[in-house]
Amino acid sequence: MSVVVGTLLLLWGADRLARWAAESLLARDVQQATGVAERPSVQVRGLVFLLQAVQGRYDDVEVTLSEVSSGPMSVDRVEARLSGVHVSFHDLLVQEPGPVWIERSVGEAFLGYDDLNRYLQVTGRPVEIGAAPGEEVRLTGTVDLLGQSVSASALAQLSPESGALSIAPTALDTETELAPASRLLLGQRFSLRVPLDPLPFGQELTAIEGAEDGLVVRAEGTDVVLRP
Repeated sequence: MSVVVGTLLLLWGADRLARWAAESLLARDVQQATGVAERPSVQVRGLVFLLQAVQGRYDDVEVTLSEVSSGPMSVDRVEARLSGVHVSFHDLLVQEPGPVWIERSVGEAFLGYDDLNRYLQVTGRPVEIGAAPGEEVRLTGTVDLLGQSVSASALAQLSPESGALSIAPTALDTETELAPASRLLLGQRFSLRVPLDPLPFGQELTAIEGAEDGLVVRAEGTDVVLRP
């Protein structure tokens, strides 16, 4: 009986050690691939872990990253659920970061209005974005129209567009009298397209919603390769 108990305890300890080693290695892989300053939080799910480790394929992995950036764009937080994460058993044993193949990812990111407005300012867009009722956002700004300075605000809809955030005004409000051509030009100046390059895991945008402090972006990805 003592031999059986000892064997079970040994297997339990080995399982725990292998899980810790896999989570630590994946955290370093993701950190090096994304360039985030803070080590990501990684949790590998599953009751019997050693079999996953030997096979080099993890069924269910949760990853949380903070302050993911690319150029002037920064995303506050990214939470992702990864399925079929491939890490070789050799890399796990030597704890050497290497390429990681992910069969499928489903994630959610939070983009704060402060970071988004900083990006718009750096890229020369004279418009600020903020919260509005429902799932829309409100745009405000002063733009130059044919030599005339015009201040305006607008409600705008959010939508994903080829890996970018599309912001399209639905109703413009200005106290300046404008000719039809100038009003059309004003609508174009308030139409924005923001690339979301910081999103990791090669994700395709599926939905974008406005919230009180920022935007919630949902995305999916398949056959993603992370290269540290």
